[in-house]
Amino acid sequence: MPELLIKNGLLADADGERRGDLLLKGGRIVRAGGRISARGAEVFDAAGLWVFPGFIDAHVHAREPGFEQAETIASAAAAAAAGGVTSILLMPNTSPAMDSPRLLRKYAPGAAAAPGNVVFSAAATAGRAGSRATDFAALKKAGAKALTDDGSALPYGLLPELIKKAAAAGLPLLDHPEDLSVTGRGVCHPDAAARLRLPGIPDISEWLAVLRDTLAASAAGPLHLQHLSLAASVEVLRQAKAAGWPVTGETCPHYFALSQADIRRDDADLKMKPPLRAEKDRRAVLAALADGTLDIIATDHAPHSAAAKAGGFGRGPFGVIGLETLAPLCVTELVLKKVVSLPRLAALLSANPARLLGLRRKGRLRPGFDADIAVLNPRAWRRVPAQFVSKSANSPFVGRALRGWPALTVVAGRIAARA
Repeated sequence: MPELLIKNGLLADADGERRGDLLLKGGRIVRAGGRISARGAEVFDAAGLWVFPGFIDAHVHAREPGFEQAETIASAAAAAAAGGVTSILLMPNTSPAMDSPRLLRKYAPGAAAAPGNVVFSAAATAGRAGSRATDFAALKKAGAKALTDDGSALPYGLLPELIKKAAAAGLPLLDHPEDLSVTGRGVCHPDAAARLRLPGIPDISEWLAVLRDTLAASAAGPLHLQHLSLAASVEVLRQAKAAGWPVTGETCPHYFALSQADIRRDDADLKMKPPLRAEKDRRAVLAALADGTLDIIATDHAPHSAAAKAGGFGRGPFGVIGLETLAPLCVTELVLKKVVSLPRLAALLSANPARLLGLRRKGRLRPGFDADIAVLNPRAWRRVPAQFVSKSANSPFVGRALRGWPALTVVAGRIAARA
């Protein structure tokens, strides 16, 4: 494998930032920082650019098997590379649900052939039905990196057992905190729902589940809370961490870049779960990203066909895509607005998800770590296009001007995408 020398960049990871060069060889980082010479190496001039460890998205829906018209493992990985994301964790709410070692082994070759690092989460309960636990040890042996029933909340009566079993298996357990009995037929925040004359989703549907989850974790063990969107939710997480409870949490770019006030018409590209919240919640999410309460930014990349989304808020499915806009949204809304520093962003997008998923050689710009790199351009403005590398285009950000687009994505020392 030829050497790749990235020169003159601003190197940023969770350890700090410094100007210098980065030498990649044999799929690993060989040298990081200072002036480096390497005769015969391919050179990429990163002057004026920011060089990060490759981003790790711990919440991606690839729709394979079952819904390949919206996305496949290969197309999701290609979209990730276009967005500076070098590793993705796939959710198990496929058809059939990814709940058995046989299914994990069946789709592993496609993941291995994809243009990036693709790993699977497995369903925590059989068929994601919430009745009985799957075989966590066997799923781990088959390659699962996490356990979740994402799309459905883990059943409260089974949750302590699931937490303990996941800890014993050495796998993180991820929960979608939502009380479906409260959500009911709701489609969006109550204020937006009133404008659309549709049923709303009360805030308490998330908050109750977050309370339940943190209390269970306090007694049973580690638990990761997905896509938090509420001021009340991040406050519960903040207090749980202060008490020393083993909980972590993530949010998504749409929860810090949008609010329910952005829903001005019946456009299902703004329909996701949990829904866009009030402005006070958006500001609380920003504060939680800044102060360390939230550990990870993930996209919850949820592709759907244009035909499906044409059903509007009343009939269209929940979910938006996010892999290709992750980096510029974080740069524009977080770094350029001085919400977080570059090292803090590297922790949120690289180091912390690597830690959660046990990816020990990822997430840092250090010799010996995997040569997965994202190089961003913080200078030029560009609008989010209507067409994506993803097979779907259900983004709420089409037309929005952003900075921080990827200039280069490197996976295992090889260029996977280049602007």
